[in-house]
Formats: sequence, structure tokens, C-alpha cells
Amino acid sequence: MKNKKILLISPEAWGANFVSKHHYANNLAKHNTVYFLNPVLSSKINPFGKINIELKNVKENLVQVNYQNLLPRLNRLPKLIQKYLFNKQAKQIQKALKVSKFDIVWSFDPHRFWNQTFWIAHRTIYHTVDFHPNTSYEYDLIKSSDLKLSISNHIPSKEISKDNSFQTINHGFDNLNTKADLKNIAIPGKNNKKAVYVGNVANLLDKVRLNQLAINHSDIDFILIGPNSNSNLSIANKEKTIIFANNVFCIGELNANMIDLYLRQCDINLLILKNRKGIKNINSHKLMHYFYSGNITISDWLMDYTDNSILNMAKSPEEFETLFSKVIHNLNFYNSTELKEKRKQFALANTYENKIEIINNLLYKN
Repeated sequence: MKNKKILLISPEAWGANFVSKHHYANNLAKHNTVYFLNPVLSSKINPFGKINIELKNVKENLVQVNYQNLLPRLNRLPKLIQKYLFNKQAKQIQKALKVSKFDIVWSFDPHRFWNQTFWIAHRTIYHTVDFHPNTSYEYDLIKSSDLKLSISNHIPSKEISKDNSFQTINHGFDNLNTKADLKNIAIPGKNNKKAVYVGNVANLLDKVRLNQLAINHSDIDFILIGPNSNSNLSIANKEKTIIFANNVFCIGELNANMIDLYLRQCDINLLILKNRKGIKNINSHKLMHYFYSGNITISDWLMDYTDNSILNMAKSPEEFETLFSKVIHNLNFYNSTELKEKRKQFALANTYENKIEIINNLLYKN
């Protein structure tokens, strides 16, 4: 995929924290011009007017696009009003970008601009990476897209089940900073062994379980990397503040190109997730970076990895504790040179460059 003008519609804004949309944009910009459409910043109360549009260069060939809605809570209004205003806003955004026809409109967001005909484009993609149980018009987006992608065939959306043309594309690995010097990276804590969690600390991490794990294993330092308050990924959940054990260290959010440096100085990667009512754990974009570190990953049960020995999973909190203790007492085996290389090669076989090539072939196969 080269020399294309691509509009990427993301439900998470551009910022320090990267998830799959940011990684795709970052890699697409190596050979294309990418316009990253952030979630709406604010709203006017003027359905017949013009929206304010702000462009910000992230780097060469990658532009952040911020905009307003013409009415507040637009995606909760009646469908005909939404259709009129989303279409109007799309045309204004496209005019502001001075792109008469996008080569690709690539949407990860079924809540906004849910009909691809709002845009003038050669090709369109709908790419779902999560459950969307409260989305009203996802099927409109599916029907109007040339290519439909999902990170898993276990996403049980009733809208997706109506369409049998979805292609499954697993999360990718973004080789951002693998050659950087470790000299200036200091990992907190006095213990020799380190366990690390990377992700949305505020909303996704089961902090109660992790804290209990730290209390039970006081000879190990637990490192938390990721936002623990409002961030470009989400608004933090309002919940009771947890006082962590003294061997738990919250580093906070890091630029994406720094995370691998920390992972390489730890011993065990953790994926301890909250129980989200009605939502099963399927996959996680952070896994590829975990795998690239080479170190063992201990995870809650993920449906996409049940037949893959690359990941060590537990079906229950009790089993997680047992597995963690087993790994600690046999760490040399679990982090043997052979197993570490196997994990690293799995990540390298799933780079975003490879994913983009596969998607390109699917999009232009006809």
C-alpha cells in the first residue's frame, strides 16, 4: 500500500498511548499520507453552519484532524438527522483537507460517520477491534464498506453475524524502538525479579487482583505502565482508590516507543483484566509487544489463544495465582533462550507492515 491518501477514523484520539489504530496510522504513514480523524472535541448548536476544523502535523505524512459536531450528542439523535449532519460534516472535513477523493477511508468507529457514502473515496474499510453492544448503526457501516475486517472471529456482534464476508486480521507488532540504548532506563524497585503490566491502568486492569498478587509475592516488583487517569484512550472510571503494596510501582503513561525498553528489563508480562459485564476477553493489542520481549506472559483466558502455546493462560483468579507461583519457581525454564526466541519470532511474523500488505491484497484483489 503506497502513495495513497488515507482517512483513518479512530474512536481514540492521537496521544502518548497507542492502540491498534495509532500503530496502523504510524505504519501507513511510511508510504502514504494519513489523516487521523480524532473523536469529536466539542459541539456547536448550528445545524446549518460550518464546523471548526483543526489540522496538526504529527510527523511527515501523518496529520491529526480535530473537528466539532454541528449539534451536541449527534450520535443519539434520530437517524435522519444524523445522516444529514454526518454527511455535511464529512464534506466539510474533506474540503478542509483539500482531498477531492480519498484513496481509502478506513474506519474503526461504528458510532460516527456510520455510512461510508458520506465520504468521497475509491475504497472503504470497516475494521472492528472490540465489542460494540450499544451501537445502533454498525450494520450500515458494514453494508457500505468494501472490506470488512475483525481482529477475531469470536466478536459476537449480531450485526457482524449478518455478514459472512469479514476477514480476520490479528493484532500486529510495531517495531518502534528495538535498538535503543537501555542505559538511561531505570526500573523502580529493589527486588531482582520484575513483573510488568502494560495497558489502561485506569479502566482495564483488575487492580484488586494485581495488588493481592503483589502482597502474596513481596519478593517481586510489579511495574504498571499506562494511564491511571483520563487519557487519549478514555475517561477514567470513578472507583475507590486502591492503596497499592509497596512493591507495586505506577510509572504512568509512556510514549509508545519507550515501552519495549521497559519490557526488556522485566521478567514476566501480565495481563490481568477486569470482569466486564457481558464482554468476553478475546485478544489484546499489547500481546505482540509482550511476545517480542521474549519473556513469558501470564494472562487471563483469551479466546483467540486457546490453541496457541505461545501464551500461558489461566481460567480463573485462583488458577492465575497458581500459575504465577509455578512460573516464579521455574523462571529459567519459562524464559529459556529457546522459548524467548519462539515468542519473539511470533511477534516478528505479525508486524503491522505484514498486516497492511495482507489488507492491501484483500482490498484490491478484484
